[in-house]
Amino acid sequence: MNRFNSRSSLFLLEIMLAVLFFSIAGALCLQMFSKSRQIGEDTANLTQAAEHVRNAAELIKYTADPSVSGTGDAVFPDCLLTEYPAALIRSDKVQVYFDENWNCCLKEHGIYCMEAVPSQSETPGLFCCQFTVYKTDGGISIYSLDFKLHIPN
Repeated sequence: MNRFNSRSSLFLLEIMLAVLFFSIAGALCLQMFSKSRQIGEDTANLTQAAEHVRNAAELIKYTADPSVSGTGDAVFPDCLLTEYPAALIRSDKVQVYFDENWNCCLKEHGIYCMEAVPSQSETPGLFCCQFTVYKTDGGISIYSLDFKLHIPN
């Protein structure tokens, strides 16, 4: 009878160790899955932010080109209104707000904000602008770009 008790207690110990090992491995897998999901969301936001900044920079570049007919009268803040009609134009910057799906929206519904702040250049004919995309709920910067464009006379 003594021999039977030692076998059953050893088997019970093995079962307990296996359950402990698999529960630790499961907890680590869940933590890695959660982290990979967050990294995926951050990457998608970075991609969308970079795309919107690139679109705005290309729009400014296109409207500054004198060889393109009909764009000579469009200047910096007004040219962004064609692509982003809900943009807020202030004296020192342009703000465009986006919802959770990166669609242009009003400020009240905005989760992300793209700011375009022009700066003075000492070089004549050089237009400089700082683009920044950030989350509105904490100001965490997602993407930033210094844009410089030579405007021919």
